[in-house]
Amino acid sequence: MVTEQLRKSRLELEKLDMLREKAIKLSRNWLTRCRELISRARGMKDLDEVEKELIEIIAEIKGFLSECEGEIGYLDPTLRNIVSDPMQEAVEGIVLARLLTGREVPSHEDLGVGPKEYVLGVGDSVGELRRVALHLLLEGRITEAEQLAAAMEEIYEGLNLMVFPDSLVPVRRKADVARSLVEKTLSEILMLKSSGGGNEQGLQGT
Repeated sequence: MVTEQLRKSRLELEKLDMLREKAIKLSRNWLTRCRELISRARGMKDLDEVEKELIEIIAEIKGFLSECEGEIGYLDPTLRNIVSDPMQEAVEGIVLARLLTGREVPSHEDLGVGPKEYVLGVGDSVGELRRVALHLLLEGRITEAEQLAAAMEEIYEGLNLMVFPDSLVPVRRKADVARSLVEKTLSEILMLKSSGGGNEQGLQGT
């Protein structure tokens, strides 16, 4: 009495498994591309092009999810979870590019991503901002490093206001990491300023 019903379920699961394998392969490719673009962004060159390519990756991810939904008639959480990491990485790169050019950061609605991926991506951008800030400090460009530290602190304060269970969005660890990175960066800026190093050039002068 259930043979036919089980057969239909098996066929659907086989299709879902094929989409899962495809999602894993695509996600690796998207992650690689995102990381390459973030690396370019750290050099503070071609930031508009970097942002454009990251937005294209988000569009590709959303297109794949739509394709999956069309294949099986619904969007399985397994597939969404697999592509979550490259979505976060793309958000991270876009936020980094925007902050390095001193422009307004887009919202999750603007980018067409979920709030979870958006928040985690913004949180990860703090680490990249610190890497750029350290590079600026090595060149004695204190004012620019201070601007990035201020952006890092703003992100931390925003993350720290989010009180959600990790099962919904693991934001508490992101906030803790951000706080540590902000404190270290501010300490290093203070040390360099007290030593009399640096110049007064701002980010717009890069």
